Amino acid sequence: MSSAVARFNIARVRCHWRPIILTSAAIVLLSIFWFTSRYPQLFSKAAQVGQALPSMAYSSQLITVEANAPVWLRILAATVNWLDGMKVGMTFGVLLGALLHTAIRYYPLKIGKSVYLNSLQGALIGVPGGVCANCAVPVACGVTRGHGRVEVALGFLFSSPHFNPVVVLMAFLTLPLAMNLTKYAILLLVILVVVPSLIRWLEREKPLRLLTTTETAGDCAIHGAPSENGQESFLTVFRELARHFGQHVWMLFKPTITLMLLASVVSAALLVLIPWDSLLTEVTPLRLAWVSLIATFMPVPIALDVMFAAQLQRQGVPAGYVMMFAMTLGTYSIIPSIYLWREVSKRLAVSLFLFFLVLGWVLGLVF
Repeated sequence: MSSAVARFNIARVRCHWRPIILTSAAIVLLSIFWFTSRYPQLFSKAAQVGQALPSMAYSSQLITVEANAPVWLRILAATVNWLDGMKVGMTFGVLLGALLHTAIRYYPLKIGKSVYLNSLQGALIGVPGGVCANCAVPVACGVTRGHGRVEVALGFLFSSPHFNPVVVLMAFLTLPLAMNLTKYAILLLVILVVVPSLIRWLEREKPLRLLTTTETAGDCAIHGAPSENGQESFLTVFRELARHFGQHVWMLFKPTITLMLLASVVSAALLVLIPWDSLLTEVTPLRLAWVSLIATFMPVPIALDVMFAAQLQRQGVPAGYVMMFAMTLGTYSIIPSIYLWREVSKRLAVSLFLFFLVLGWVLGLVF
């Protein structure tokens, strides 16, 4: 290679520091999360299928208490155990959401006009993601706050916990074929039809007014397009991106930690106070509705839906409850509901919650 060509290539690299830095950061973040945490954890959960779970909301216990311990102590232990099970996924969700927020503000997503294709694109991105519906909320928030489309965010949110290859394999190896085919057909229907149709219905008069960076904190706004004339040094660009990334991390961290603390206490109380053993002994429409409400509400880590449903099946719990938990547990929860309520649309949040509540109830009656 001649010296002239070498100088040309180096100059061209200097003109693209931003995409190089953002892409490198994404590769590092995803590699650390996938290969040191998420996939080892998923394979460990696959190996645990068949063993008794301490709870429907977590697969391991940092704090163990006796069954006859005071109620407050059991709730405290369940709260800590839930937070321990969610800490890695939520940390990754906040960091990835902030990185997406930063990148999209510089390089807006080229989204088509079809909400159906947009939802599919988000779902395809979510397949390898390996985060639960709760940890996907900061990612979805990063997309929508960066002026991305909500159907892309929701496609990712519904796809990531269920269409991960390890989770799919776990489901088909442990649950009846009819349940799995029903569950995944409905999930595809949700991603490809229900979510886009709801958004089209809500936007029949005007687009959804999403909460964005400029509405939450003016000092985080990015003004103007990045200069790619090769005159900016690496350190200048790096410091600029690091500053915006840090601001976006803080913007996502504040509501995320609040949601996690609130969800952990409420979920722990439900786990401790509800007499699950007696509740799941008999299938009645009223009991199914109550259990479906709790299962839809409950925020759980990835793969817990498969593990808990498989445990119920082995214990001889009626198939209606098994199918209900396999479909609704971990698909949606109070955390995505609050995100949609605050930042996208109250009607969308309520509509999706009611959809999964009724869906779980109907499937419980059918199976």
